[in-house]
Amino acid sequence: MSKLHQRTSIESLLNGARPLCGGFCSALRMVKLAALFAAGMLFSAAAMAQSADAAIETAKQWLALADADQAGQMWEQSAALMKDQSDRKTWVAYIATAHSQYGAAPDKRIWQAMEHQIDHPSLPRGEFSSVTFISGYAKARAWEKVALVWQNQRWVPVGYQYGPAETAAK
Repeated sequence: MSKLHQRTSIESLLNGARPLCGGFCSALRMVKLAALFAAGMLFSAAAMAQSADAAIETAKQWLALADADQAGQMWEQSAALMKDQSDRKTWVAYIATAHSQYGAAPDKRIWQAMEHQIDHPSLPRGEFSSVTFISGYAKARAWEKVALVWQNQRWVPVGYQYGPAETAAK
């Protein structure tokens, strides 16, 4: 076989292989994209779970300050958004009212629900989360909701609400 004929044969083989490679390569690219997408989703899900765990832990630690009669420290650890809405003295009185209604530290506190909002129209721009707990105080069961804002790569408390556990289901 002459060199010209060999070259033509190789070119025709390569040209003939392009459609096969084209389909195969397209399929391979799709598999790679699907794998990257799946990996991204797994990473995103893991990051979201880690963020949810961090929000719950921050809320628990903040409520532990209330349990230890350290409402002033709660106020100190809160975000500026909360401090703009309530002064320290008012905050301490608010927590004292909760304790007088339900009793001192609960014997059990279980998180029940979590909400997450980004740039919600009724809130300032940003990422917010709230964690709702059912707590067994000495005088009655209560729901407690801690609101948090994402600041400086961590969750920071920005509010607290409470009420009788019977109204939590409504």
